[in-house]
Amino acid sequence: MATKFPALLQIGIIVRDRDKAVENWKKLGFEMREPDSCMSGENPPLTDLTIDGENRQELISKTAFFNCYGMEFELIEPVADTPYKRWLDEHGPGIHHIAVITEDGYDDVLKNYKDAKGTEPWIRGVGMNGLMDFSYLDLREELGIIAECYRNIQPGRRGIKYEYEGIDASVKE
Repeated sequence: MATKFPALLQIGIIVRDRDKAVENWKKLGFEMREPDSCMSGENPPLTDLTIDGENRQELISKTAFFNCYGMEFELIEPVADTPYKRWLDEHGPGIHHIAVITEDGYDDVLKNYKDAKGTEPWIRGVGMNGLMDFSYLDLREELGIIAECYRNIQPGRRGIKYEYEGIDASVKE
């Protein structure tokens, strides 16, 4: 794949129980934000959530977020039969994906992925009248990762401010 990923934004971690995981992270001194957020067709309000090419509107996971080390951490408890749940069943809890900043425009990233892999993104979410748009790219064979990339993130979420080689690579609100 020709796309370059110059900076990391987020580490997504699959957990069996979001609330227990939140408490464990808090015991380590990490402050959670949005601890009650859930991923579904309504919260965040995704008008089009596609998983493996299938539109999904039901609650699929409970999530919690916190920032540290210049990036966001996302805790994900799967609550529906999705790639998240299958990952948990096959691999147990642990790191699932990393979110990346891309040098290329979002549409170019998706085109490069489709050209290289011959398939659409593994998971695609669009919401809030296009204000939030993200995709998961299954690059496990090529890079050993699942990469999440964005056109936009949910408004109201704090952006993470950092620079990469003098370039402001922050995701803005």
